[in-house]
Amino acid sequence: MWPSTSPAAKWLSGWVELLFPPRCLICGKELSELSAICAECFGEIRRWEAICGICGIGVEPGLDLCEGCAVEARPFVWARSVGPYEGALRALVLILKYEGERLVARFLAREMAGLVQGEIKLVTWVPPDPKRLRERGFHGAEILGREVARVLHLPAKPLLRKLRHTPEQVGRPREERMNAMHGLFRAVRRGRGETVLLVDDVLTTGATVAEGIRALQEAGFGEVAVLTCARTVGRE
Repeated sequence: MWPSTSPAAKWLSGWVELLFPPRCLICGKELSELSAICAECFGEIRRWEAICGICGIGVEPGLDLCEGCAVEARPFVWARSVGPYEGALRALVLILKYEGERLVARFLAREMAGLVQGEIKLVTWVPPDPKRLRERGFHGAEILGREVARVLHLPAKPLLRKLRHTPEQVGRPREERMNAMHGLFRAVRRGRGETVLLVDDVLTTGATVAEGIRALQEAGFGEVAVLTCARTVGRE
């Protein structure tokens, strides 16, 4: 194989781009450079003007906490998401989840990494369902977690293991999700009080990350922060 800096490799790369120009993965528009999405689709990703200081969901400007965090303790030290699970952001999450597109993972990781605050020692991710991993051959949360760690220059470690198969949780009530998650994860090694960043694609009721945090802290890890691509709203 030619080295990437050789004239032959540059010539071949130029022909590939000419014959197969990069296109926006959402709308299909031809792009002038390799990117996951075009400027128009990027502009459609909605960001919250103000967020809850704990869970990261959008709140009215001037408020520090959402209604839920004002009355209920959260297992994470903080949680952040790029924006609500809708439109262009939702489309990117689905491409990552079902196609494992690494260009999307790199794009999302850059957006997510800018939300991280405080000192983090390790990056990990919600572990895969064994059945779905066999079917798809990849795990979107791991791809994303490793990309986030790369951007942040932090070690990425698979710290959790899923103990049993669970059906899709999308659309299930919060209480059902909490019951389904109970005892679902186990840490694969002991911790030494390290602060961990737990990565996933979407935060809905928080049942999945809460169970992951429980397993990590029972194994001796310290505070856990949560970082996701998107956050659903109105499903508590």
